[in-house]
Amino acid sequence: MDFDQLRSFVEVARLKNFSRAAGKLGLTQPAISTQIRQLEDEFGVRLFDRIGKKVFLTQPGLLLLDHAGKILNVQKEAMEALRDLMPDPAGHLMLGATEASCLYLLPKVFAAFKKKHPEVKITIYRNFTTKIVQKLQEDSLDLGFVSLPVNVKEIATIPLFQERVDVAMPPDHPLASQRSVTVAEIARYPWIFPRASRTREMLDEMFRAAGTPVHVTMELSGVETIKKFVSIGLGISLLSRSYASAEVKAGLLTLVPLAEPHLQRELGLAYRTDRYLSRSTQAFIEMARKHFGQAGKGTGKP
Repeated sequence: MDFDQLRSFVEVARLKNFSRAAGKLGLTQPAISTQIRQLEDEFGVRLFDRIGKKVFLTQPGLLLLDHAGKILNVQKEAMEALRDLMPDPAGHLMLGATEASCLYLLPKVFAAFKKKHPEVKITIYRNFTTKIVQKLQEDSLDLGFVSLPVNVKEIATIPLFQERVDVAMPPDHPLASQRSVTVAEIARYPWIFPRASRTREMLDEMFRAAGTPVHVTMELSGVETIKKFVSIGLGISLLSRSYASAEVKAGLLTLVPLAEPHLQRELGLAYRTDRYLSRSTQAFIEMARKHFGQAGKGTGKP
Protein backbone atom coordinates (compact mmCIF):
# COMPACT_ATOMS: atom_id res chain seq x y z
CA MET A 1 0.00 0.00 0.00
CA ASP A 2 1.32 3.45 -0.94
CA PHE A 3 0.04 7.02 -0.99
CA ASP A 4 -0.77 6.97 -4.71
CA GLN A 5 -2.96 3.90 -4.29
CA LEU A 6 -4.78 5.49 -1.35
CA ARG A 7 -5.25 8.74 -3.28
CA SER A 8 -6.79 6.84 -6.19
CA PHE A 9 -9.00 4.85 -3.84
CA VAL A 10 -10.31 8.02 -2.16
CA GLU A 11 -11.08 9.70 -5.51
CA VAL A 12 -12.93 6.66 -6.85
CA ALA A 13 -14.92 6.48 -3.61
CA ARG A 14 -15.75 10.21 -3.83
CA LEU A 15 -16.67 10.30 -7.52
CA LYS A 16 -18.14 6.77 -7.72
CA ASN A 17 -16.54 6.39 -11.12
CA PHE A 18 -13.15 5.08 -12.26
CA SER A 19 -12.78 7.20 -15.41
CA ARG A 20 -13.70 10.46 -13.66
CA ALA A 21 -11.27 9.68 -10.83
CA ALA A 22 -8.57 8.98 -13.43
CA GLY A 23 -9.23 12.35 -15.08
CA LYS A 24 -9.14 14.13 -11.73
CA LEU A 25 -5.75 12.61 -10.88
CA GLY A 26 -4.25 12.88 -14.38
CA LEU A 27 -4.03 9.10 -14.77
CA THR A 28 -5.47 6.55 -17.17
CA GLN A 29 -8.42 4.40 -16.18
CA PRO A 30 -6.38 1.17 -16.43
CA ALA A 31 -3.81 2.70 -14.05
CA ILE A 32 -6.53 3.51 -11.51
CA SER A 33 -8.04 0.04 -11.87
CA THR A 34 -4.62 -1.54 -11.32
CA GLN A 35 -4.03 0.47 -8.13
CA ILE A 36 -7.44 -0.50 -6.71
CA ARG A 37 -6.87 -4.15 -7.61
CA GLN A 38 -3.48 -4.05 -5.87
CA LEU A 39 -5.12 -2.71 -2.72
CA GLU A 40 -7.82 -5.39 -2.85
CA ASP A 41 -5.19 -8.11 -3.36
CA GLU A 42 -3.10 -6.78 -0.47
CA PHE A 43 -6.04 -6.66 1.97
CA GLY A 44 -7.77 -9.74 0.59
CA VAL A 45 -11.16 -8.00 0.36
CA ARG A 46 -13.31 -6.36 -2.28
CA LEU A 47 -13.39 -2.59 -1.81
CA PHE A 48 -16.01 -1.68 -4.42
CA ASP A 49 -19.15 -3.17 -5.88
CA ARG A 50 -19.58 -2.23 -9.52
CA ILE A 51 -23.12 -1.54 -10.73
CA GLY A 52 -23.17 -0.32 -14.31
CA LYS A 53 -20.84 2.65 -14.68
CA LYS A 54 -21.00 3.51 -10.98
CA VAL A 55 -19.10 1.92 -8.13
CA PHE A 56 -20.10 1.73 -4.48
CA LEU A 57 -18.02 1.08 -1.39
CA THR A 58 -18.32 -2.27 0.31
CA GLN A 59 -18.20 -2.49 4.10
CA PRO A 60 -14.41 -3.04 4.06
CA GLY A 61 -14.18 -0.14 1.59
CA LEU A 62 -16.02 2.17 3.98
CA LEU A 63 -13.65 1.18 6.78
CA LEU A 64 -10.58 1.81 4.63
CA LEU A 65 -11.93 5.18 3.43
CA ASP A 66 -11.98 6.54 6.97
CA HIS A 67 -8.37 5.50 7.59
CA ALA A 68 -7.18 6.54 4.10
CA GLY A 69 -8.42 10.08 4.64
CA LYS A 70 -6.56 10.30 7.94
CA ILE A 71 -3.35 8.87 6.43
CA LEU A 72 -3.39 11.31 3.50
CA ASN A 73 -4.07 14.24 5.82
CA VAL A 74 -1.11 13.30 8.02
CA GLN A 75 1.10 12.98 4.91
CA LYS A 76 -0.02 16.43 3.70
CA GLU A 77 0.60 18.01 7.10
CA ALA A 78 4.03 16.39 7.35
CA MET A 79 5.04 17.73 3.93
CA GLU A 80 3.79 21.21 4.82
CA ALA A 81 5.61 21.16 8.18
CA LEU A 82 8.87 20.20 6.45
CA ARG A 83 8.33 22.85 3.78
CA ASP A 84 7.81 25.42 6.51
CA LEU A 85 11.43 24.90 7.58
CA MET A 86 12.46 26.77 4.42
CA PRO A 87 13.36 30.48 4.84
CA ASP A 88 10.36 31.66 2.81
CA PRO A 89 6.83 30.27 2.30
CA ALA A 90 6.62 27.87 -0.63
CA GLY A 91 4.46 25.05 -1.91
CA HIS A 92 0.97 24.98 -3.36
CA LEU A 93 -1.92 27.05 -1.97
CA MET A 94 -5.44 25.95 -2.87
CA LEU A 95 -7.93 28.83 -2.58
CA GLY A 96 -11.67 28.97 -3.15
CA ALA A 97 -13.48 32.19 -4.08
CA THR A 98 -16.66 33.36 -5.75
CA GLU A 99 -16.39 34.64 -9.31
CA ALA A 100 -17.25 38.20 -8.25
CA SER A 101 -14.63 38.17 -5.48
CA CYS A 102 -11.99 37.04 -7.96
CA LEU A 103 -12.93 39.83 -10.36
CA TYR A 104 -13.42 42.78 -8.02
CA LEU A 105 -11.91 42.20 -4.58
CA LEU A 106 -8.98 39.79 -4.71
CA PRO A 107 -6.72 40.69 -7.69
CA LYS A 108 -4.70 43.22 -5.67
CA VAL A 109 -4.37 40.73 -2.80
CA PHE A 110 -3.12 38.04 -5.18
CA ALA A 111 -0.69 40.46 -6.84
CA ALA A 112 0.76 41.64 -3.51
CA PHE A 113 1.03 38.06 -2.23
CA LYS A 114 2.80 36.76 -5.36
CA LYS A 115 5.20 39.70 -5.29
CA LYS A 116 6.17 38.94 -1.70
CA HIS A 117 6.03 35.14 -1.96
CA PRO A 118 6.84 34.19 -5.58
CA GLU A 119 7.63 30.57 -4.69
CA VAL A 120 4.04 29.83 -3.66
CA LYS A 121 1.92 28.41 -6.47
CA ILE A 122 -1.76 29.43 -6.22
CA THR A 123 -4.70 27.49 -7.63
CA ILE A 124 -8.12 29.15 -7.45
CA TYR A 125 -11.36 27.18 -7.33
CA ARG A 126 -14.23 29.48 -8.35
CA ASN A 127 -17.74 28.65 -7.21
CA PHE A 128 -20.55 29.68 -4.86
CA THR A 129 -19.92 29.89 -1.11
CA THR A 130 -21.79 26.65 -0.42
CA LYS A 131 -19.57 24.75 -2.85
CA ILE A 132 -16.42 26.34 -1.45
CA VAL A 133 -17.39 25.32 2.09
CA GLN A 134 -18.08 21.81 0.81
CA LYS A 135 -14.59 21.67 -0.71
CA LEU A 136 -13.12 22.84 2.60
CA GLN A 137 -14.98 20.04 4.38
CA GLU A 138 -13.56 17.58 1.84
CA ASP A 139 -10.07 18.99 2.59
CA SER A 140 -9.66 19.96 -1.08
CA LEU A 141 -8.94 23.63 -0.25
CA ASP A 142 -6.64 25.41 2.18
CA LEU A 143 -8.71 28.62 2.38
CA GLY A 144 -12.02 29.88 1.06
CA PHE A 145 -13.03 33.50 0.44
CA VAL A 146 -16.74 33.27 1.23
CA SER A 147 -19.88 35.16 2.13
CA LEU A 148 -20.50 35.21 5.87
CA PRO A 149 -21.86 33.81 8.09
CA VAL A 150 -20.74 30.22 7.70
CA ASN A 151 -22.07 27.96 10.43
CA VAL A 152 -20.35 24.65 9.80
CA LYS A 153 -18.61 22.46 12.34
CA GLU A 154 -14.80 22.61 12.14
CA ILE A 155 -14.92 25.63 9.79
CA ALA A 156 -13.66 28.92 11.26
CA THR A 157 -13.99 32.31 9.59
CA ILE A 158 -12.10 35.61 9.62
CA PRO A 159 -14.29 38.61 8.64
CA LEU A 160 -12.46 40.89 6.21
CA PHE A 161 -14.82 43.07 4.23
CA GLN A 162 -18.33 44.46 4.56
CA GLU A 163 -20.32 46.69 2.24
CA ARG A 164 -23.85 47.78 1.40
CA VAL A 165 -25.96 45.96 -1.18
CA ASP A 166 -28.15 48.25 -3.29
CA VAL A 167 -30.78 47.98 -5.99
CA ALA A 168 -29.14 48.18 -9.43
CA MET A 169 -31.04 49.69 -12.36
CA PRO A 170 -30.36 51.61 -15.59
CA PRO A 171 -30.02 55.41 -15.18
CA ASP A 172 -33.32 56.03 -17.03
CA HIS A 173 -35.34 53.76 -14.73
CA PRO A 174 -38.38 55.46 -13.05
CA LEU A 175 -36.82 54.87 -9.59
CA ALA A 176 -33.26 55.90 -10.50
CA SER A 177 -33.62 59.49 -9.26
CA GLN A 178 -34.86 58.52 -5.78
CA ARG A 179 -32.59 58.71 -2.75
CA SER A 180 -33.91 55.35 -1.52
CA VAL A 181 -36.58 52.80 -2.44
CA THR A 182 -38.94 50.52 -0.53
CA VAL A 183 -39.59 46.83 -1.10
CA ALA A 184 -43.13 47.65 -2.23
CA GLU A 185 -41.79 50.07 -4.87
CA ILE A 186 -39.19 47.74 -6.35
CA ALA A 187 -41.57 44.76 -6.36
CA ARG A 188 -43.61 46.46 -9.10
CA TYR A 189 -40.78 46.04 -11.63
CA PRO A 190 -39.29 42.96 -13.34
CA TRP A 191 -36.36 41.44 -11.46
CA ILE A 192 -33.24 39.59 -12.51
CA PHE A 193 -32.37 37.08 -9.79
CA PRO A 194 -28.94 35.50 -9.45
CA ARG A 195 -28.83 31.74 -9.08
CA ALA A 196 -27.58 30.09 -5.90
CA SER A 197 -25.67 32.77 -4.00
CA ARG A 198 -25.81 34.90 -0.86
CA THR A 199 -27.48 37.67 -2.91
CA ARG A 200 -30.19 35.22 -3.95
CA GLU A 201 -30.75 34.31 -0.31
CA MET A 202 -31.05 38.02 0.55
CA LEU A 203 -33.67 38.54 -2.16
CA ASP A 204 -35.70 35.50 -1.15
CA GLU A 205 -35.61 36.54 2.53
CA MET A 206 -36.47 40.16 1.74
CA PHE A 207 -39.55 39.50 -0.37
CA ARG A 208 -40.74 36.66 1.88
CA ALA A 209 -40.49 38.87 4.99
CA ALA A 210 -42.37 41.67 3.23
CA GLY A 211 -45.05 39.28 2.00
CA THR A 212 -44.77 40.96 -1.39
CA PRO A 213 -45.02 39.01 -4.66
CA VAL A 214 -42.21 39.69 -7.11
CA HIS A 215 -41.95 39.18 -10.86
CA VAL A 216 -38.72 37.37 -11.69
CA THR A 217 -38.11 37.80 -15.39
CA MET A 218 -34.72 36.06 -15.48
CA GLU A 219 -32.36 33.94 -13.40
CA LEU A 220 -28.70 34.36 -14.36
CA SER A 221 -25.29 33.23 -13.19
CA GLY A 222 -22.38 35.65 -12.98
CA VAL A 223 -22.26 39.27 -11.89
CA GLU A 224 -20.96 40.47 -15.28
CA THR A 225 -23.97 38.97 -17.07
CA ILE A 226 -26.41 40.41 -14.53
CA LYS A 227 -24.88 43.90 -14.82
CA LYS A 228 -25.11 43.78 -18.63
CA PHE A 229 -28.76 42.70 -18.64
CA VAL A 230 -29.71 45.28 -16.01
CA SER A 231 -27.94 48.07 -17.93
CA ILE A 232 -30.02 47.41 -21.06
CA GLY A 233 -33.27 47.52 -19.13
CA LEU A 234 -34.26 43.86 -18.89
CA GLY A 235 -34.82 44.03 -15.12
CA ILE A 236 -33.43 45.32 -11.83
CA SER A 237 -31.31 43.39 -9.35
CA LEU A 238 -29.23 43.60 -6.16
CA LEU A 239 -25.52 44.35 -6.41
CA SER A 240 -22.72 45.04 -3.96
CA ARG A 241 -21.37 48.54 -4.49
CA SER A 242 -17.81 47.45 -5.29
CA TYR A 243 -19.06 45.07 -7.99
CA ALA A 244 -20.70 47.88 -9.99
CA SER A 245 -18.46 50.90 -9.34
CA ALA A 246 -17.07 50.95 -12.91
CA GLU A 247 -20.55 50.83 -14.48
CA VAL A 248 -21.86 53.54 -12.16
CA LYS A 249 -18.90 55.76 -13.03
CA ALA A 250 -19.48 55.14 -16.75
CA GLY A 251 -23.17 56.01 -16.46
CA LEU A 252 -24.38 52.52 -17.33
CA LEU A 253 -25.94 51.68 -13.96
CA THR A 254 -27.46 53.47 -10.99
CA LEU A 255 -27.39 52.05 -7.47
CA VAL A 256 -30.24 53.08 -5.18
CA PRO A 257 -30.18 52.12 -1.46
CA LEU A 258 -33.09 50.31 0.15
CA ALA A 259 -34.89 52.33 2.85
CA GLU A 260 -35.65 49.07 4.69
CA PRO A 261 -34.15 46.57 5.18
CA HIS A 262 -30.56 47.80 5.10
CA LEU A 263 -28.77 45.00 3.29
CA GLN A 264 -25.08 44.29 3.74
CA ARG A 265 -22.75 41.61 2.49
CA GLU A 266 -19.89 40.41 4.68
CA LEU A 267 -16.99 38.49 3.23
CA GLY A 268 -14.16 36.67 4.88
CA LEU A 269 -11.73 33.78 4.84
CA ALA A 270 -12.79 30.31 5.95
CA TYR A 271 -10.52 27.43 6.94
CA ARG A 272 -10.64 24.13 8.80
CA THR A 273 -9.76 24.34 12.47
CA ASP A 274 -8.64 20.70 12.60
CA ARG A 275 -6.01 21.02 9.87
CA TYR A 276 -2.43 22.27 9.97
CA LEU A 277 -2.12 25.78 8.54
CA SER A 278 1.05 26.00 6.48
CA ARG A 279 3.23 29.11 6.41
CA SER A 280 1.92 29.94 2.94
CA THR A 281 -1.66 29.72 4.21
CA GLN A 282 -0.90 31.92 7.20
CA ALA A 283 0.98 34.36 4.97
CA PHE A 284 -2.03 34.73 2.70
CA ILE A 285 -4.32 35.33 5.69
CA GLU A 286 -1.93 38.02 6.91
CA MET A 287 -1.83 39.65 3.45
CA ALA A 288 -5.64 39.64 3.16
CA ARG A 289 -6.01 41.18 6.63
CA LYS A 290 -3.53 43.89 5.72
CA HIS A 291 -5.25 44.67 2.42
CA PHE A 292 -8.74 44.93 3.86
CA GLY A 293 -7.55 46.71 6.99
CA GLN A 294 -9.28 44.38 9.45
CA ALA A 295 -8.07 42.95 12.74
CA GLY A 296 -9.35 39.56 11.65
CA LYS A 297 -11.53 38.89 14.64
CA GLY A 298 -13.60 35.89 13.63
CA THR A 299 -14.83 32.56 14.84
CA GLY A 300 -11.28 31.33 14.87
CA LYS A 301 -7.83 32.92 14.73
CA PRO A 302 -4.91 30.93 13.30
